[in-house]
Amino acid sequence: MTSTIHRSVPPQRLITALNPLVRVALRSPLHRWLDDSMLMLHVIGRRTGRHYDIPVGFTDLGDGLLIVTQHRWRRNLRGGVDLDITRFGRRCRMHAELDEDPGQVGDIVADLLKRIGSTGMKRRLGIMIEPGSRPTPEELAGAARELDLAIITLSETGAGSGPKVSTESTDSDVE
Repeated sequence: MTSTIHRSVPPQRLITALNPLVRVALRSPLHRWLDDSMLMLHVIGRRTGRHYDIPVGFTDLGDGLLIVTQHRWRRNLRGGVDLDITRFGRRCRMHAELDEDPGQVGDIVADLLKRIGSTGMKRRLGIMIEPGSRPTPEELAGAARELDLAIITLSETGAGSGPKVSTESTDSDVE
């Protein structure tokens, strides 16, 4: 991996310990503290039919939501699926599209970097970019490949293949 791009996520044991609390908070009046950065995916396993409630960080693109993950549960979203999410304390239906191609993931990450900056990338997506560096799309694609990153886009059910990231620059910030 390039020395300018790193993934920064909490240890899996900590995530496993905190997820039950986050699940409760997202369903309760406490959800307001998490609404800008967390939502819960309600995923059904393709082979087992088992139901999973997965808290995830996201970025709001205006016309949809974007999630970056390296976890294996994402396989259940291959080919695009309609699923429920919990956000703002309410459950609603959305369409999820999974993109696992490192080149495309790198391009989306490059667009996001322009849009939310390196601070936003670290906070929202757990992707750390060395200060002052400007990684190329090829470096971002290499990092996506090495870190096994995938992009999930959520859009309103029936809205198509998910949002496209604009290249407009904003000063927003967020995993």
